[in-house]
Amino acid sequence: MPLRSDVNVDLLAWLTPASLRKLNTTWRARGFGHPDEVIEDVARFLELPDFDYEALLKHMETQYLDDAREGFAHSYHGLYAWLAQMVYLILFRRQVEHRDAYREGLQYFAGIVPLAKTNAPLWIFSLNHDLLVESVAALFGIPVNCGFPPRTVAIPCRNASGQPIAKLVGEVLSDAELANGHLPFYPLGSFGINLLKIHGALDVFAWGEGAGLLKLRPDEATFDAIIDALQIANEGLLDPSLASSLVPDPLAVMNQIPYLDAQNKPQVLRRTLLASVARITDPYPQLMQRRLLEYFRANLCPVDRLVAIGYSMRDDDIQEILAEWLSATNQHHLEIVDPGLRQLPEFLAPFAAQIALTPLSAMASFERYLHPEKS
Repeated sequence: MPLRSDVNVDLLAWLTPASLRKLNTTWRARGFGHPDEVIEDVARFLELPDFDYEALLKHMETQYLDDAREGFAHSYHGLYAWLAQMVYLILFRRQVEHRDAYREGLQYFAGIVPLAKTNAPLWIFSLNHDLLVESVAALFGIPVNCGFPPRTVAIPCRNASGQPIAKLVGEVLSDAELANGHLPFYPLGSFGINLLKIHGALDVFAWGEGAGLLKLRPDEATFDAIIDALQIANEGLLDPSLASSLVPDPLAVMNQIPYLDAQNKPQVLRRTLLASVARITDPYPQLMQRRLLEYFRANLCPVDRLVAIGYSMRDDDIQEILAEWLSATNQHHLEIVDPGLRQLPEFLAPFAAQIALTPLSAMASFERYLHPEKS
């Protein structure tokens, strides 16, 4: 998947201060516009030489959660939801449209096989939203567990007349199950990957009347089936004409995918990258993030060696947990795989004796496990 810098480039290719102002004029005509003060604040970020979409999202989140900005809170939340949807669509489109290139590149991660065999199960904590870990595992026949029970639901896919023509299957996890601290990951000694996606995923949605989660279950454990399920969820639940009649204005369902359930009742899948505009007062997305972070903290405790690949070291919550883990015992060791990192981030400096910097790419780092004698 693209690096954060790649997403920044994709966004800035069409999102400029001028285009944002023009968009806001269009939004106002449709009843969804924002105050000039908010638009100009966001436009200021777009002009920064070191623009970073994650920093902009964090700024907007801070603004809409700040009680002192009450008059602008709804607008900041609306723009936050809109920008995150744009990021989701960039990642989704890359995943779908570049499937041939990804499929060809997956073979170079064969080192995950011996890694999984010597770590039973292999824990992977991911901050990415993509499906590449699942795709690599499928290629090499490694089972993956994301902490969802085997309970499933089927969502009908409907044609223009509203008739079911196929179905999309998802595993469901209730809010109570997420809260109880005992997700059904593979136990010690099991061959497979326990995959915890801390910041949400392209294929995980808030679902149902309560605060449950739904994770897409592809028809089979293959790369193409995984990508097909993702594409169906985003584009194939409703015929476009039926979708437009159900939701006349897409801005009204930001970060939500509408569908008709088995009883022909309108429902939505809510993307987990953030809350939707329609649920501005709902604290669940933030609560979900906190719970997943606590799962990361709890499952990291017994780990002696952690390898960080492609992590920017800029996430405050992750930094706190890493520092806590390293300070617990000098037997905890962190390896940072990054071809461009020359010195430790400041927050890791006190633990320098427990940290190794490895100037390799992700592919090269996995290749080490195929030929350990050369490492």
